[in-house]
Amino acid sequence: MAASTCAAPIKGTHLRIVAVDVCGVPITGDSGLVITSDGFIQAVMSPQYEDGTEFFQRNAGGNACINQKDKPIFKREEITVDWCEVNALLAAYVVDAQLLGDGTPVTGTGFAFGEGGDDNRFSLEIWQEVAGSGACDSSGNQRFIYNAWPNVGNTKHGDYTVENDKSTFQSVSETQAHGVNWLEDVGAPWLGDTAVLSPQRHWIWNVTTTPPPDAGCDSTTLTP
Repeated sequence: MAASTCAAPIKGTHLRIVAVDVCGVPITGDSGLVITSDGFIQAVMSPQYEDGTEFFQRNAGGNACINQKDKPIFKREEITVDWCEVNALLAAYVVDAQLLGDGTPVTGTGFAFGEGGDDNRFSLEIWQEVAGSGACDSSGNQRFIYNAWPNVGNTKHGDYTVENDKSTFQSVSETQAHGVNWLEDVGAPWLGDTAVLSPQRHWIWNVTTTPPPDAGCDSTTLTP
């Protein structure tokens, strides 16, 4: 039997998106995009399954002659994020909208959403705190929960209400299996140097003592 790590996750401290290509490969250099934010209210993950085929047949006496059901098949995760802070560049990339800018160098001031589908893909990472006596390891290092969805896309924006109250922005996305090099280029600091991902991974959850990156409005890039 292997040893295990226990931790009680609470809150959500940081969220980061990293641009990936159509194959889920992280985009490095000037064409890439990395944004870390703490301006989100919640992120809700809803697993999507295809129900297993059911085989049921009664015999002539009305009793079950065949009674079997195949296992459900996992297809993808649906991830809904509610944002209390609208980062123009982040929002424009996530929903594949036109970025509106001003100045030199250009500062993203807004976005214009139009017809068509969303071609942009990204990895999504969320860090959490660890509650109680397990908040730190035996050496006194703070522990964090690292959640990662390495290949996210097909994003839709949700309702946006203007009224005598706060306005929040919502994005609804779907996952695909992780792409090559994602672990090395994006997730390695929080999963460890010896981590290996089996094929077809959609959601990763790990306890780590590596802190999350700092939140900020401006974007950065991945170093090639």
